[in-house]
Amino acid sequence: MRLEERINRNYDRLTANDREIANSIFRDKQLVRTMNSTQLSEYLHISRTTFVRFMKKLDIHTFAEFKLLLTPEESKQAETIFNMNEIAESYHHMIDELREHDYDPICRLIARAETIYLYGSGNEQKAIAEELKRIFLIFGKYCVDLFDAGEVEFARSRFKKDDLFLAISLSGESRDALQVMQCVQTAEIQTASLTRWANNSLAVMCQENLYVGTKTVHPKEGESYEMVASFYILLDILTVRYLEYRQKLRGEDNGESGRNPQCPL
Repeated sequence: MRLEERINRNYDRLTANDREIANSIFRDKQLVRTMNSTQLSEYLHISRTTFVRFMKKLDIHTFAEFKLLLTPEESKQAETIFNMNEIAESYHHMIDELREHDYDPICRLIARAETIYLYGSGNEQKAIAEELKRIFLIFGKYCVDLFDAGEVEFARSRFKKDDLFLAISLSGESRDALQVMQCVQTAEIQTASLTRWANNSLAVMCQENLYVGTKTVHPKEGESYEMVASFYILLDILTVRYLEYRQKLRGEDNGESGRNPQCPL
């Protein structure tokens, strides 16, 4: 779906200011595609917070997803030229986007879960699931790896409503991942996905979503490599946010227990 379609679909939700933002973007899309979020906010003469609210009205979760919607269809399949400076710059932008994401909803699911079920749709995804398992075990969470739809079917009877099922897929479109999530949806359990930036079928099926950008480089003809370090950066940021979330909960609990019942709030 292109950005124009997203705006048309949500047009009634936009204020006059939002529509002016959209018009400014469309007046010079080619220039906008070269900007990061800070540069675009300055170009539009608005704050980054205002632009984030604008994206949310369009059901756009990240700036990287916004840039993807702005990219012409014929350009999306173009090969990325190997350029180390560009790769480093893309990681800087990606980290900025990850830092701005609201992690409270996924942290809430993790905190409430007695058991966390992890599924990765491929070898790299399973390695990411292993790292997630290591992190969650540190937090005292019971974690279960599920290999395929058969194992999910077997484990489904043990799912509890506050447990969490986290599916990891690069594209969010693999047949196996979608089959697994269809099986999961027949049980009462919380669900989340971890995928690339972009709209995808797996994310739509889950209650909460984590998105992260990847980059494919082509140093030589016929060779390519998809860089996935950003997934591990996301795990570090999620871990820090979860620690902050737990600290906040402890502070609230201490505040409750420390109240004088004779003193009104």
